Amino acid sequence: MFNFESKVFKGKQVKDISASTSWNSFYTDLDGMKFKVALVPTGYAGRADLLSYEAYGTVSYWWLICLANNITNPFEELTSGKQIKIPIID
Repeated sequence: MFNFESKVFKGKQVKDISASTSWNSFYTDLDGMKFKVALVPTGYAGRADLLSYEAYGTVSYWWLICLANNITNPFEELTSGKQIKIPIID
């Protein structure tokens, strides 16, 4: 479904998910989603995986939380006390 190109970010090879046409279509669909508003708790800074686990019962949706909040680097941008949106998924 997604074909991601590789690029270098901070000296490491990563996949560029933003360059995929399928990804851009999915990203546009976020406009129609409902969200809960939350604050990043102490101890969860930089840990989108833990926020995903708390919200969805799995760490697998960390990327959805980052996407919904325009976070490209959760280690730097996901800080304790920051207000974020948690997409509601069925």
